[in-house]
Amino acid sequence: MEKKEKKETASVVSRFHDHGGDVGAVAGEIAGAVVGSIAGPVGVVGGMVVGAVIGAVTGKVIEEQAHRADAHDAELDDEIGVTKGDLGAKGSALKGSEATASAADTAAPPEDDGA
Repeated sequence: MEKKEKKETASVVSRFHDHGGDVGAVAGEIAGAVVGSIAGPVGVVGGMVVGAVIGAVTGKVIEEQAHRADAHDAELDDEIGVTKGDLGAKGSALKGSEATASAADTAAPPEDDGA
């Protein structure tokens, strides 16, 4: 059941990221219409056009940043073992301590300076 919930959450986030330009355009259009209403009907139309363009560009930039952040997070998750491998596995910790111990065993003994 948890896998299904996790998958649904990911798809909701993905759907939002894929429509950033559209959401930005609508938000910019509304804001432009409100600001342009000061100048009358012509200002409303002009504000809507300018707001839609600026909002679409802003939405696309935010969407790209979100995709980059998601890709970076996924890469880090794979690297530390959250999605691939064994997160916190005892075996990998033992391998690291064995490597440290073998390096210490092969090191030259300290010289006695006669002090």
